Amino acid sequence: MKRYEAVVFDWDGTLMDSTHHIVSALQGACRDLALPIPTTEQAAWVIGLSIESALYRLVPNMNERQMEAFSERYRDHYLRRDGGLMLFAGVAPFLADLHSRGVVLGVATGKTRRGLDRALDTLALRPLFCATRCADEAAGKPDPAMLEQLLQEFSLRPEEVLMVGDTTHDIWMARNAGVDSLAVSYGAHPRQTLGEAEPTALVSSVADMQAWVLARI
Repeated sequence: MKRYEAVVFDWDGTLMDSTHHIVSALQGACRDLALPIPTTEQAAWVIGLSIESALYRLVPNMNERQMEAFSERYRDHYLRRDGGLMLFAGVAPFLADLHSRGVVLGVATGKTRRGLDRALDTLALRPLFCATRCADEAAGKPDPAMLEQLLQEFSLRPEEVLMVGDTTHDIWMARNAGVDSLAVSYGAHPRQTLGEAEPTALVSSVADMQAWVLARI
């Protein structure tokens, strides 16, 4: 069985139970600006992309002024719910366990640096991660830049690293970086969609994700 030296996690929908909050914030921003309101499926599909990429996918004809207004309204809606966001049950002790075993941990997320730092500090998780990358620091998913930068910082080869995520954007980013991927279907993208992207493995629950990872470190 293959063993990994490092595990890089996506954030929203993989570690944090935030999919519904993000979908609601995207729909609320569209509603505020009288833009076409995406379905839940459409809004969930863009989770994991940078905010700019997500907005252009949802409203392709958006101009620069609308983009600025949309970003502001999205942040407002999201921050109203931010205090109630929680990690999936069992995630915090799981991360602490991996850290205690000497596993190198990282994050590659479509969140902004400001947003991720706020979450890490609120949840007191910053000490567990060796390095993190956000979509406003490198090209967004599925571009491999975030993973490639983390590989360089970890001084590890692609075959020594596992990417865990809940969207096809995570799977494609991992493939583009030559990294194995574990897809989880309890987040933004449904199991069938994830399976069509051909991840290294696919699991349906947080418990199954944890068991799969622990067996391979």
